[in-house]
Amino acid sequence: QSKLDNPSTTSGVVGRMLLEVLLFRSLFSNTKFELREGPKIAYGSTKWLWLGGLAFHWSFLVVLIRHLRLFTEPVPAFLMNIEALDGFLQVGIPGVLISGVVLLLAVTYLFLRRVFIPQVRYISLAADYFPLFLIMSIAITGILMRYILRVDLVSIKALTIGLVSFNTKIPEGISVIFYIH
Repeated sequence: QSKLDNPSTTSGVVGRMLLEVLLFRSLFSNTKFELREGPKIAYGSTKWLWLGGLAFHWSFLVVLIRHLRLFTEPVPAFLMNIEALDGFLQVGIPGVLISGVVLLLAVTYLFLRRVFIPQVRYISLAADYFPLFLIMSIAITGILMRYILRVDLVSIKALTIGLVSFNTKIPEGISVIFYIH
């Protein structure tokens, strides 16, 4: 018996669930097939889809966790550590945060996959494209705010702290790109 493919114990079920939730195990072991000349079926790997999905979800999680610093005062040490790990390359000023770039690349890959693979394009609906466009636009505006169109972080933090404490006051000097983001 395979303890993870067909678990019969609680620990086996928990292990299988953790592998599925954290590493998309079923997508990793999934295969695609296509009909070739004659009645031949060819099997292929979906490792690129697995890697794109894994990169997308984990980078999105890191970006969301990093944004918690806007809603807390003082900023907890673990959030500062996550940001330091995320920007460990220290390329440029401000330092490039890897998770934002990986998020944009992963969501672009998932979108292009829907556009260029005929079988996936055939089963895709408008509702499948909308979340990809939404997340892509959020990532692009976030990157624009961080590296190109500088925004007033003090005013933004004052706004977000006001939202959390239900004492909202809209400070002056917040750029339009922030509201688009």
